[in-house]
Amino acid sequence: MHYLLIVLASCTSLAEGIIIKKYNGKYQSGSFIFTAMISFFSMSFFLLSDLITDPQKLTFPAELLPYALVAGVWYCAATILTYIALQIGSFVISLLIISYSIVFTTAYGIIFLDEPTTLFTWLGFALIAISLFLLRRKSDESSEKKKFSFTWLICIAVSCVGNGAFAIISRMQQIRFDNGVTNEFMVIALTLSAVTLGIFGIVKEKKQAWGSFKTCLPYAIGAGMSNGMTNMMSMFVNTLIPISIAAPTRSAVKNILSMGVSMAIFKEKFLPRQIVGVALGAVAVVLLNL
Repeated sequence: MHYLLIVLASCTSLAEGIIIKKYNGKYQSGSFIFTAMISFFSMSFFLLSDLITDPQKLTFPAELLPYALVAGVWYCAATILTYIALQIGSFVISLLIISYSIVFTTAYGIIFLDEPTTLFTWLGFALIAISLFLLRRKSDESSEKKKFSFTWLICIAVSCVGNGAFAIISRMQQIRFDNGVTNEFMVIALTLSAVTLGIFGIVKEKKQAWGSFKTCLPYAIGAGMSNGMTNMMSMFVNTLIPISIAAPTRSAVKNILSMGVSMAIFKEKFLPRQIVGVALGAVAVVLLNL
């Protein structure tokens, strides 16, 4: 079951990335309003899932607040910076670099949760590291593009750290509360993100904020719901298998799908070494789960 959920979570995550990239291709403004709305609709997904299934189950213990607030800050930063990275850089390479966040979640699982490892596990980790190295950006860019990509690099690096931190805090609260308030945790974190990004958007865009809201609404609904489904399935998988296995497996599956989507939809071209990198990622998935 967890393999199916990993594939589905990778698909919904890709769907979110495609919608963001498509929006970026049409509109160059409203970044804060758009990402605020993504957070809002993602939050709505978690809130509605509880209200529909069991409204009496919703509880917000005071001890949950520190976890959710810290996670919300990281989520907010990762959301806006991922948006900017997808706006100015390659779709697939941006997602691949963000996948470096597995370093943090994997280390957390092995070091702090004492999750078991085997020779196949370490071989899988090594192949993923090689895969990510091979999938780095092309080296034949003009000096202007290299200079321009410095902003992309900063955005993608902080987004990577933010995604890793968010995943670790999510797992910490699941362990602390025995998976009892996961939806509530996400509601608080995503609400903080939506409010913060929304305030920045209104301050930055002023009179144009309402126009940005109307323009990005259909895109934000699709991206937000995709984001909510991705997070829900990913956190559920973390309760089924060790996070040190779940995180790199998700990453490798997503990398494989990302390259296919990037070539088919965005017509991006890749070097032979990058294609080899994706193949190694597929092998790594098999090794990690032996």
